[in-house]
Amino acid sequence: MPLPDFHVSDPFTLGIELELQVVNPPGYDLSQDSSKLIDAVKSQVKASEVKHDITESMLEIATGVCADIHQAANQFSAMQQIILRAAAEHHLQICGGGTHPFQKWQRQEVCNDERYHRTLAMFGYLVQQATVFGQHVHVGCQNGDDAIYLMHGLSRFVPHFIALGAASPYMQGADTQFASSRLNIFSAFPDNGHAPWVSNWSEFEGLFRRLSYTSMIDSIKDLHWDIRPSPHFGTVEVRVMDTPLTLAHAVNVAGFIQAISHWLLAERPFKMQERDYLLYKFNRFQACRFGFDGVLTDVHTGAQVTIKDDIEQLLEKIAPYADKLKAGSAIAEIGQFVRRGKSEAQLMRDFVADGGSLFGLVEKHAEIWASR
Repeated sequence: MPLPDFHVSDPFTLGIELELQVVNPPGYDLSQDSSKLIDAVKSQVKASEVKHDITESMLEIATGVCADIHQAANQFSAMQQIILRAAAEHHLQICGGGTHPFQKWQRQEVCNDERYHRTLAMFGYLVQQATVFGQHVHVGCQNGDDAIYLMHGLSRFVPHFIALGAASPYMQGADTQFASSRLNIFSAFPDNGHAPWVSNWSEFEGLFRRLSYTSMIDSIKDLHWDIRPSPHFGTVEVRVMDTPLTLAHAVNVAGFIQAISHWLLAERPFKMQERDYLLYKFNRFQACRFGFDGVLTDVHTGAQVTIKDDIEQLLEKIAPYADKLKAGSAIAEIGQFVRRGKSEAQLMRDFVADGGSLFGLVEKHAEIWASR
């Protein structure tokens, strides 16, 4: 399939996708019933708003094109109420979090979807292991060249996005010692990490053309890079965050990305070059492993700073742009979240350290998602 022309979007418009866990009380393991929920709500929502993901324990919800975070929050709130009613009727519950803490990947059933079954045929058990839950944020761009600059610019802040969304310390019944273990699942896939270097949209079209000649991909959707352009939407899509425990935090993280995007394209503060990616995986690892306490190393100077401190400095730079986008409340909330110094991953560990069980943790997450 050829790469579509880059769709012209209103700059800095938003789209947010969340992959949610469908759980089955009273044991709170993952259910295999997302199809039941989708069938139950399909007369009340658009097909693009509530849909399948890879396995039957995953439920994806997505906003439409939103002018600002407040419109996104309203859309999610309406969806949330519809989904909660349907879940209750089917004796199911919904929660966030990047991983389910004790599910077994062997039990996961791949959705009855031709694309997912092709993926299963190619990657085998890796697809079932990819029953993990993330947040994706789309930011609108006016043209492909802006999208490429934004993709590279946002890549500098991948550790910040990971640390803010970190919500997957437990996997397969064990503490992984990571703030975000979810991203480790994708390390075995050939398209893991950042996109190959290109300097403009024309070069990206050439890259895609060469990849498509190999018959390894059918569309841009087959390239699961941390950040990728989405020409059919006219956006750049950030894909590294765990699904937060609340809709409010998901919306705030999206506002943070939106404000950074405005700052990047307005000020063009960096001269992008391939060398920028030399320490990309090292800095990304620091965020996954240690969250806010991870240490970033500047590839050009060798200077080091904690992710927490760098986020606080960044918030000051982007605040004026957030205000222009009506995202000032998100920046304020992100600031408070960072200053508290405890990610959602750490709050999960605190719950278990205080005597809570992993079963109780999922039950608590379902209560949180239903109430906020």
